[in-house]
Amino acid sequence: SAPTTLRWVKGHAGTLGNEEADKLANLGAGKARAEALPPAPLQYIRRGAALRGITQRIAYLGVRHRKRKEDRQATVRMLDQVTAALEAQTGIRPTEVKVWKAIRSRDMPRKVRDFWWKALHDALRVGGFWMHIPGYETRAICDACGCEESLEHIMLECDAPGQKTIWSEVRQLLRQAGIDVPLANLGSILGAPAADLTEKLPKSTAGGRRLYKILIVEATHLIWKIRCERVIEHGNDPDRWPSVGELTGRWKATINRRFAMDQILTASRFEKKATPRDRVLQTWGEVVINREALPKDWIGKPGVLVGILQHQLTGVG
Repeated sequence: SAPTTLRWVKGHAGTLGNEEADKLANLGAGKARAEALPPAPLQYIRRGAALRGITQRIAYLGVRHRKRKEDRQATVRMLDQVTAALEAQTGIRPTEVKVWKAIRSRDMPRKVRDFWWKALHDALRVGGFWMHIPGYETRAICDACGCEESLEHIMLECDAPGQKTIWSEVRQLLRQAGIDVPLANLGSILGAPAADLTEKLPKSTAGGRRLYKILIVEATHLIWKIRCERVIEHGNDPDRWPSVGELTGRWKATINRRFAMDQILTASRFEKKATPRDRVLQTWGEVVINREALPKDWIGKPGVLVGILQHQLTGVG
């Protein structure tokens, strides 16, 4: 780079360079449209980035941008399915950027993010994935149903124990919280983290909308884990399929573990990264057991659990 020297001179003192600069400034100010500056000579342009001012994140994003490849067709199809489903569900079609950012939210556990990322890329080893591998075509078929085991089949259609019981539990909690947002297809499930429910649930608090996303995310990941245990660990042996009671117990354990973690994250030791107490109270307030008997701020109190009491199940089909 070339050295640049600056020297202050008194204005309007007859200095030739200063007077000519004033003329050019007045000429430029009087133009109706600004002109682009001419490019600097290449020999004066510094190449690369100053290491003292760069972070690992900026460097990584720069490398990713330079090596950016075209999106996979499977990814494009899946994202189109997700955004279209959210538009039908909420009336608002999110951008693809919003969908990707949503799975990086603090409300998405790291293991769940990995699963969601693969699901949005349609990169999970299910269904059609096996059809193109000689000798493994039978893995594409669901042994319980006899049809292709796509991710949508696993989440919404499979007759093997798992998805029906888990979604039934989710609907009961959502109903208790006054939330009625149907899950019509795989797109609405995978799009849940990015769903804008402001118009759909105008009377609902921000906590209620957060509860919806948490329940869908936790249920989806649990259904996937149950399927993997059944197919991979137990070889689809019907004698080892979980009972309804076992599935219900696993769901309650999963959601209460998440509930407990939400409370822990309100601790002051996390400083700026702590979850606001009001957010946790608003999120879970409608689905805690015996909420009428609890204090206004029940965070950290022993025996506080999420669930449905038996007398609350009356009339639930």
